[in-house]
Amino acid sequence: MGSSDSALAADRLRTDGVLMQHFREWGLSGPRWEEFHRQLLAHGLEVVTKLVRSGAMFARCDQQGRFLQRQEIPPQEAEELASDAVYEGYVIFRDRGLLGREWTVEHGQPLNEYFVNACVLAFPNVYRRWQTRGNGWQDVRLVDTVASLENVVTEGTPEDAVIEQDAVNAAFAALSEDNRRLLFLHDQGYSHAEIGELLRLTPRAVEGRIRRARLSVRRLPEEER
Repeated sequence: MGSSDSALAADRLRTDGVLMQHFREWGLSGPRWEEFHRQLLAHGLEVVTKLVRSGAMFARCDQQGRFLQRQEIPPQEAEELASDAVYEGYVIFRDRGLLGREWTVEHGQPLNEYFVNACVLAFPNVYRRWQTRGNGWQDVRLVDTVASLENVVTEGTPEDAVIEQDAVNAAFAALSEDNRRLLFLHDQGYSHAEIGELLRLTPRAVEGRIRRARLSVRRLPEEER
């Protein structure tokens, strides 16, 4: 970064610092806040939508230690995910950065960039909810899911695999929606704590429900499996 760029960045941070002091003193209200708020959300939606559509959002999450199992996102749903991430990112930005005083001039990051980073922090939960919405478990190979949990599928011919696939689909259909989601998330590598955060359960409750869901599959009558 050249000296002129450094000077511009420093000026921008000072301006952001003045704005932040004003917003905090006025309790995040007033016409100046409303205009800033509107521009901030528009900027965030533009940037985050591009990140989601391009797939770069996953790399940004990786950089923050929030590793996700990547799944193709249909173009028509990318903006919805981005919008949700911006909304939840704004809550982080407001509660931590503004009211919690986490953001400071000394932090060295312009408000717009800080806000986008808050949206990136919010994205994993938004993405996981999207994955599990609308019977998302049907998008994965259920043979692999149950095989990894209960060794239901053994080595055999391709015809055997087809038969097992149909049997496992039937087994999953017999489970409750909550249990299907639990097994899907578990198979995708999410921890008990992460699953609990999504489904509003304690990690111990998640562990118990996964164990019971496994038993439900194993106890199905032979003709149903």
